[in-house]
Amino acid sequence: MLHIAICDDQQDQIKKIREASEKYFATKNETVSYQAFDNASAFVDAIDQGALFDIVLLDVCMPGLLGTEVARELRSHHSRAEIIFLTTSDEFAVDAFEVKATDYILKPFTQSQFNKAMDRALSFIRQRNSAKVIFRLVGGGVRVEEIANILYFESHGHVLQVYLADGSTLNTRKSSQEMKEYLDKVAPGQFASPNKGYLVNLGAIHLIKAEYVELAGHQIPLGKRKYRDFQELYFQFMFAPTMGN
Repeated sequence: MLHIAICDDQQDQIKKIREASEKYFATKNETVSYQAFDNASAFVDAIDQGALFDIVLLDVCMPGLLGTEVARELRSHHSRAEIIFLTTSDEFAVDAFEVKATDYILKPFTQSQFNKAMDRALSFIRQRNSAKVIFRLVGGGVRVEEIANILYFESHGHVLQVYLADGSTLNTRKSSQEMKEYLDKVAPGQFASPNKGYLVNLGAIHLIKAEYVELAGHQIPLGKRKYRDFQELYFQFMFAPTMGN
């Protein structure tokens, strides 16, 4: 699932941006969730509280905080989100790209301009999630899954239950340690254990709290005294120098 934030101080612009996004994804095989913010401070508060997004559609000229300042706050939390600025002024374009913005679109924008920006954002996201994992299934057979489709693993003895982004699960006969060693080869640093018996895809995490991490609505318990270490692993992965942009 893709988590998209829209931040603009004008409600009509939030509506237009969401409509443009819904038109874009109408022909894509993606599940998308939206969260809208009509002021910059509310968005920053959400980020401070641990909200995580894949794509941020961000106005620049807003009361209180400029969108570029909001983006710096986002990056200070080691967010790897693709940021697309949508604004009436080209004055802040240089500042925008200093915070590794994916694109900078002037309003009023066309659907074509929006689509191109979203194509770039998805391309960068897919580059980070293009590795594939081969599973030998319990009961026979082999299945190949892209890293982006894997949410987490739950251990049941020598069988791992694999939870996928489409809501399905599969079972493979492997220990957590064996799977971790394999994953570190195909997707270095992308999977970590928040608690005994679990391996989670750091790229799929939506929220990190002291007691749990959340992935597509699944809450995985976070071990006592593991919060800081797990956060650090997450930051190392999300802010790695291998970023597509």
